[in-house]
Amino acid sequence: MANPSAAYRMVINVDGVIRPWKEARIPAMDHGFLYGDSVYETVRTYGKAPFMIERHLDRLQRSLDRVFIPLPLSRKGLREEIDRTIRAYESEYATEEDVVVRMVITRGTGQIGLDFALCEKSRCIIYAFELIHLPASLYQTGIPVVISRIRRNSPRALDPAIKSGNFLNNILAYKDAKDAGAHEAVFCNAEGFIAEGTTSNVFLVKDGMVWSPHPVGILDGITRGVVFEEARAAGIPIGETNIPPEAFFSADEAFLTSSLKAVLPITKVNGRAIGDGRPGPMSRKLLELYLGRVERECNVESA
Repeated sequence: MANPSAAYRMVINVDGVIRPWKEARIPAMDHGFLYGDSVYETVRTYGKAPFMIERHLDRLQRSLDRVFIPLPLSRKGLREEIDRTIRAYESEYATEEDVVVRMVITRGTGQIGLDFALCEKSRCIIYAFELIHLPASLYQTGIPVVISRIRRNSPRALDPAIKSGNFLNNILAYKDAKDAGAHEAVFCNAEGFIAEGTTSNVFLVKDGMVWSPHPVGILDGITRGVVFEEARAAGIPIGETNIPPEAFFSADEAFLTSSLKAVLPITKVNGRAIGDGRPGPMSRKLLELYLGRVERECNVESA
């Protein structure tokens, strides 16, 4: 979402006050701005229903607990504010199209310094903005990715399991993708094994078996979890293991997952084709299963 213009559609709820994005304000002394001292979740709606919202809120709470930020309102109150923000977006732009919702909880406003006690109250910011669909052709052709030169944060440092607003690790890795003309960058961890994408989880398929990196040292995605559940329910063998980056070049298929991308085939890594260079049957099957889950959960057609 580069260079928002006046036509860019978004409303922002800052501590219960909802405004169009150009009018929303947070104090310059907010520690989320000063230090990236915040956590967040992103969810999209299908037929006005935020998909897997309770799982996203569970993970938000886990992140908050890990960084000792209190939720500034009740969970019920947060759900009500999310719904109110979505309705405000629909009213502002006279639309009932699906949206993306991003929830950010910052440590709040305080003097410059690292002491938690400098911030008296945490802050809740909820963004509702237009869902820009990926071109349908990408699911037919797959996408190119690169293996980034940047390593994923060690869980002994800033654990990737915390969905933190401190995103420089991801931003620097994504530059590798942009420089190479790729769609996404894939991290390796400190041990040299595949970890995850900058905003996605990664899977490889070999001889009918679906593999994903161990969840320690990655952000265990909500979509990743749904894919595991649907694969197991369908009798598709799926597991977790250490995956060296060169495994991409002997894999039959690869794909990535995220709330906004669903199940998106990867057909090229570092300029080299995976398998026959086209999305394979396993990627297509798991996308079908995922969209079926969306339909059941949200009581809508997902297409």
